[in-house]
Amino acid sequence: MSNNFYERQGDHHFASSSHQTDQHSPHQNHNQIHDQHQNAQQNPYTKPLIPFQPRKRKRTSTLAWCMTLVCAIFWLAVILCGLAVLVVYLLYRPKTPQLKIAAATLNAGYIDTGNLLNADITLLANVINPNRKVDVYFSYLQMDMYFQGIMIGTQVLDAFYEPRGGANLKNLHIITSAVPLPLQVAQEWGNGTQDGGGGVTLHLQGRFRTRWLFGRWLRFTNWLKPGCEILMGPPPNGVILRTNC
Repeated sequence: MSNNFYERQGDHHFASSSHQTDQHSPHQNHNQIHDQHQNAQQNPYTKPLIPFQPRKRKRTSTLAWCMTLVCAIFWLAVILCGLAVLVVYLLYRPKTPQLKIAAATLNAGYIDTGNLLNADITLLANVINPNRKVDVYFSYLQMDMYFQGIMIGTQVLDAFYEPRGGANLKNLHIITSAVPLPLQVAQEWGNGTQDGGGGVTLHLQGRFRTRWLFGRWLRFTNWLKPGCEILMGPPPNGVILRTNC
């Protein structure tokens, strides 16, 4: 019986000690957390513990999907158009039509009342299609004549069709009547067109609206601005001295 008594006392003592330990454990845990916080403040290289928070997945809106699809279709169309242009270029090798001056004559050209220009000029222009696989239709042709940057005459030609490798001669007759020039420019014209003068340099500027015919179905419209520098001798029989087109 004495043994049972001592066992009961031992159990009661163990239970009371365990209860005391449980009562002091929250206080000890609080002290440990406080110590860790102080250590973290004292040591700047120690990062505080941040609880992990899972990211919320954002649902992609319908508008974003539509915009992505539109952009993809747009860039696909751009790539396909670029490939089509490249294939056409490699297949046909298009070249720009050329303008040449076959003949020209300065029939008359003099300065009246100080700075008014009067002139009569005839030209034979040659429009060439250098392409081997492309036909060109010239729907609009305008020829402007300049002297020292001042337009002194113009002429519009009839539309025509130029087959591949073909050439077409066009007659131009430009008449200038009382075109005012700056005094220095008028003096330069007079010096060049007098007897024994070195001639005058004229600039012929074309403005063509062309339609390129790639086979039967493919068409391409383009504006061209060819030009030629023409050095002409004194009138009345001022012939071509030099051309550069």
